[in-house]
Amino acid sequence: MAFHPSVYPLCTAMANEWREMRHHLEQLAARLCVDASFAALHLDSLQLFDALAQQADESAVMLDRLSEGMCSSDALALVRLDMMQQRLRDALGEMT
Repeated sequence: MAFHPSVYPLCTAMANEWREMRHHLEQLAARLCVDASFAALHLDSLQLFDALAQQADESAVMLDRLSEGMCSSDALALVRLDMMQQRLRDALGEMT
């Protein structure tokens, strides 16, 4: 089933929002890592910035695929983060 045509530009706009979010997360993480002692004390928390950036990127790419008209199952199969892919499959009621 195809989406209403108005959904495609919205998916593109949302993908761009996720990319901007990733950019800001990366900038914030870089600022926090400038202080080596702070970074050493909070390494686990700082690694979360990277995980969130990857998740934002995968979300943006997924929205790009949908905005190009790819069906959700095909777009979902290309998600590189296994846990994210599984959560999205669960949301669609798909079996792996």
